[in-house]
Amino acid sequence: MHDPSAVLEHVPVPVYVFRDVAGEFVLVSANARARTRNPAIVSLVGTPMAHLYADQPQVYEDAIRCMSEGVTVMRETVVRRHDRLEANERFRLVFTRVEPELLVISVETLAEPMLAAAALRESEERYRTLVASMPDAVVLRGLDGRVLACNDVAVSMCGRADIGDMLGRVEILAEGYAITSLTGEPIPADAFPSRRVLVTGEAELGRLFLLERPDGGTRFYRVSSQPMRGSDGKVAGSVTVYADDTERWQAERAVKESAARLSMALDAASVGVWSWEPGSDRGNWSPGVNERFRLPPLEQGIQAFLSHIHPEDRGRLQLLAEAATNGLDGDVFEDEWRVVGVDGGVRWARTRGRLEKRDGTLRLAGTILDITERRALEEELQRAHRLESIGRLAGGLAHDFNNLLAAMLGSMELLADVVPASGQEDLATVRHGAERARELTAQLLAFARKQPFALTVFDLGALVQKVERLLRRLVGPRIELSLSLVEGAWIHADAAQVEQVLVNLVANARDAMPNGGPVSVEVSLTPDRVVLAVADSGRGMDEHTRAHAFDPFFTTKSAGTGLGLASCYGIVQQHGGDIDVESAPGSGACFRVRLPRASPPEAEAIKTVVRDETAVGTILVVDDDPVVRRTAVRVVRSLGYDVLVASGGDEAVALASARAGRIDAVLCDLAMPGRSGLDVASDLRGIRPGLRVLFVSGYIDSDVGAPSPGTAFLAKPYTRTDLATRLRELIEGPPDAGLDGASGRSR
Repeated sequence: MHDPSAVLEHVPVPVYVFRDVAGEFVLVSANARARTRNPAIVSLVGTPMAHLYADQPQVYEDAIRCMSEGVTVMRETVVRRHDRLEANERFRLVFTRVEPELLVISVETLAEPMLAAAALRESEERYRTLVASMPDAVVLRGLDGRVLACNDVAVSMCGRADIGDMLGRVEILAEGYAITSLTGEPIPADAFPSRRVLVTGEAELGRLFLLERPDGGTRFYRVSSQPMRGSDGKVAGSVTVYADDTERWQAERAVKESAARLSMALDAASVGVWSWEPGSDRGNWSPGVNERFRLPPLEQGIQAFLSHIHPEDRGRLQLLAEAATNGLDGDVFEDEWRVVGVDGGVRWARTRGRLEKRDGTLRLAGTILDITERRALEEELQRAHRLESIGRLAGGLAHDFNNLLAAMLGSMELLADVVPASGQEDLATVRHGAERARELTAQLLAFARKQPFALTVFDLGALVQKVERLLRRLVGPRIELSLSLVEGAWIHADAAQVEQVLVNLVANARDAMPNGGPVSVEVSLTPDRVVLAVADSGRGMDEHTRAHAFDPFFTTKSAGTGLGLASCYGIVQQHGGDIDVESAPGSGACFRVRLPRASPPEAEAIKTVVRDETAVGTILVVDDDPVVRRTAVRVVRSLGYDVLVASGGDEAVALASARAGRIDAVLCDLAMPGRSGLDVASDLRGIRPGLRVLFVSGYIDSDVGAPSPGTAFLAKPYTRTDLATRLRELIEGPPDAGLDGASGRSR
């Protein structure tokens, strides 16, 4: 049987096809025009006509007549339109039988002038009311781009006086108004959505633009434009909606800026945030945490994360996580642990979090802080404290040694006058050993940073040659140490501290070559500098290590303190010099120290100290050590002075108070139990104003400070010549002179 649906599909009037099924007319299909008129008709296919026209029984009667008599039936009827406020519509229905079982009903609208006009007015009124009530700006344009209609919101947006000022315009913005992109770039007129859709026929939805006003204010508008089509389907105009999106856009921007600031603050503080749901084993980090700790994404699960915890900390962290998940809502926990990154580096992390229980869901959330640098500083501080304790011990030992050496050397100088020629060689051997011991105590004091800062002019090459044996013992048998020295490398410096720089640089070269190799020490001259160079053939340094080589606490050694090169840098700077390093990975390193050249010292005649008959006066010797005190008394007497003796401060004050005669000077030990040498000297000068005081000590405390006028200092162990010189300068000098021996101040 032929189906007419395909033929009737494009007929310009609505057409409905029914089939006679056991006396019931059932809707089979509706053509395109019918579907356009009533889109819901598609869902009614298969519905009996009696139901479709239940309120118009005459339609069903006309259908029966058409099918039974085989004639075409026409009927005009008025149908109430439920979407109209006024008026009905008149239609002509044409019933035609096609085949014995098919019935076709076509519908033709009968236009009545008054009815059509009323419907048009009703439609226009509905349209105006709809557009006017919209909260967004609405603009309708014709095919030529001119405004056909708009609402008051659009008038206000464009800066126009009223709707009449908008109609017929292509350019809708008043003078001083401009629409730009979000970056401030002008938008060409033909690129704006309401104009583009007239050309392309395609809708443009949700584009964001910036409206700049003459008063400097700006608003953000989200613009959507749709083409309007005529009865022929061609573009006849456009309708554009301008939604003011300023508040939402500013709120979103504020949220993004706040999040960015928070992220920057967290990154600057090396802090991240995290969360984890134990039930689903899901979680996440804040941006930057993975990069900082070199971790895999937390989304991979807690087990993947735990695999990067240091093995020694993993068990404790698992127990912490289990305890936290079994706690109460709001419980807080924190701990510190090590992370082994995917790069193999170990970093310290500190986490603080809390437990959240909501609607049966368990969640842990908190912060994670990178404390690697803090832990490193704490470890370095602990090492520094240990070094300080060792330094104090070394300084104390040096003090005791110096007291013993003072007695020994003083006694040997006295013996030199009475020992026969056959015993002088043995005495010289003993004196050499004592002087060597004095050098060792000087090194202990330098380590303890209690060595006086004594500037002298000396030959740097001679100094290197003097400590060559020490350097060879320092580097060991696997290091080939070579020296290249010049004569006349005079510098004005503290020999002990320059020696410390040399020893530190050689030790650093040794540590750079665990498998042995050559190390060279060279002293050379430039027009204004003496250059000390220490070079090795070790593993060398990369750019980062080279840049931080002289930073305090920076070290690449597993057991290093990071203070060796830093102390070298400080000593060289104090002497007005500079130090640098040349190195590259695999090419060894060369450290160069440059110090100002000095003029050679004037030659001095060798002095032989004998009893000075012109050395007259009385010296008060104050020392708590009986051996040192007895030796000092004998040496002072050998110089021609009368001597008064006191074993402590109280005895010295009592003696000075009871004595009627003059006391020319006091030889006083600085470090005595009970009352220090400074306190004793102060009391003595209170009794005898202007009294001269020569302080002696084997250990110089930083609290001593600069000598006051009429005082001087001499370090133990001292020679007979040194003592004679200091006493003569002190006694014969002006009353207000502050003599400071070789150092200038005790440090």
